[in-house]
Amino acid sequence: MNKQILFPVDFKSDIHLAEYAQLLSHLDKKSFVGFFLNDFSRSGKLKNTEQDKNALQTNLKEEARQLSLDFDFIKSNSSTNLLLNQSRFADLIIINPVKQENILQLNQIFPDHFFDSIACPVFMSEDLLTPYQEILVLFDYDQSGLVALKSFLSFFGKVSSEKKLTLLTVSPDDSPEIHLEKYLVSYLQKFFKDVGIVPLNNQNLAQQVMSHATKLTRPILVMGSTALELLNDQQLATQVADHHMSIFYSNT
Repeated sequence: MNKQILFPVDFKSDIHLAEYAQLLSHLDKKSFVGFFLNDFSRSGKLKNTEQDKNALQTNLKEEARQLSLDFDFIKSNSSTNLLLNQSRFADLIIINPVKQENILQLNQIFPDHFFDSIACPVFMSEDLLTPYQEILVLFDYDQSGLVALKSFLSFFGKVSSEKKLTLLTVSPDDSPEIHLEKYLVSYLQKFFKDVGIVPLNNQNLAQQVMSHATKLTRPILVMGSTALELLNDQQLATQVADHHMSIFYSNT
């Protein structure tokens, strides 16, 4: 099945499709769709003249031709709904780079309510060529977390099998949740050779996740809607950048 990947082409000045192609080189069927943030952001933080946009489109289409990539653009439109509707049919949005100098400005640069309205999983990373060394998964019995995990496995499960995975689990309340947790551990052990489990309580989840994440080396945080709480907390978001973390999340 073909996977469609969206990404902004004007979030960084020196974008290269080769980095996206290398990140997902293990996927046989994929297509990339670029969009200009400036077409959808009401803030106007990113200034692109039509001449600049046309030049970038021409350069990226030529690079896509040389790399034999299936690549296209979302047509310019002032309505954010067009981008959100496109996300309903996409499999992933990639945002790169997420660094110290821009992580606190994401909500100003991207369209209003972008991160809590987007309808497909989001992958945020500082470096697409070496995005993560360890995997940290939050399992809080929220459906959005399972959606994020299944999506992450479909994209990176096979190529990450040698990496250490730590499962952060909220203490189950009843028997069905206990069985679900056991099933999940067994499920993950089919993908990964090294699976560890750390119990959490059900309060201040974002802070607990970050407390464990800062002890790891370049982790990727796989989580559901709790990611929004993390990204909207200035202190926690800063730690994401300071410790070179990636985030793979879903809020649906």
